[in-house]
Amino acid sequence: MIRRIAVVSLLLACHRGEGASSSTIPSEMLDGRSTTTAAPDGAAPASAPAPAPARPPVALADLAPEGACARFDVLAGEGCAWTQRFPPEFRRTNNCVASLTSWVSPSTDKHVQLQAVINCWSLDCDAAASCMVNVETSGAPPPPRNCGEEGTAPIYVDAGAWAARRGAAIKRFADAKTTVDAPIEVCGIESEVEWMTSTVCNDGSNPYGSQAVANESRDSWVARGGRCNSILDRYSVRCPEATYQVHVDRYVCPRKL
Repeated sequence: MIRRIAVVSLLLACHRGEGASSSTIPSEMLDGRSTTTAAPDGAAPASAPAPAPARPPVALADLAPEGACARFDVLAGEGCAWTQRFPPEFRRTNNCVASLTSWVSPSTDKHVQLQAVINCWSLDCDAAASCMVNVETSGAPPPPRNCGEEGTAPIYVDAGAWAARRGAAIKRFADAKTTVDAPIEVCGIESEVEWMTSTVCNDGSNPYGSQAVANESRDSWVARGGRCNSILDRYSVRCPEATYQVHVDRYVCPRKL
């Protein structure tokens, strides 16, 4: 099963400041991707170790934004894979510090949890990823979201809307024709990668081959859209006949009865 760290996308992609130092967090920062150091160009990536069972997060000293940004820069410079989910401009000191200052502000929802996430960056790459998993799994799940509200909780739709959701009947990437305003709609990261691996190119092939590979293949890209202005994912799907940009909204779920 694909693991996800929803707290990181909750905290980051939703809080944007003004000007050049706005928040620039990828929506899927730690959605089950490999936590190991990135392989050199052309080399096969190392296999990620199986995630350890969630444990209560270890209490770490609070990192101030300046110190956290310095640690992030070190980890990124070492090739830590999860740092690559941030856009390159996040490594600019002014951008990073302004973003983290916003995330841990008392006026920011879940700022205590976000501070705990940032504190994890004092650890090495793999330990930081495990720490962030523990921070997320130790907290209560977010309540459902109303359409248009920011956050990463699901938007629930009735049975008719769920049956008619975008992408439900699509079998080929060529037929997807998605945009920011009209993404594929799925419920959760597991459903997202299942859709990406069950949809095919015109010759019947799938460029990913496995859900793990699909889960590693999102573009480094941040945007909101879809029916409720949710955080979207985007894939550049390389088929023999063409490369397709596929936008996905993973926060549309059937209403529970």
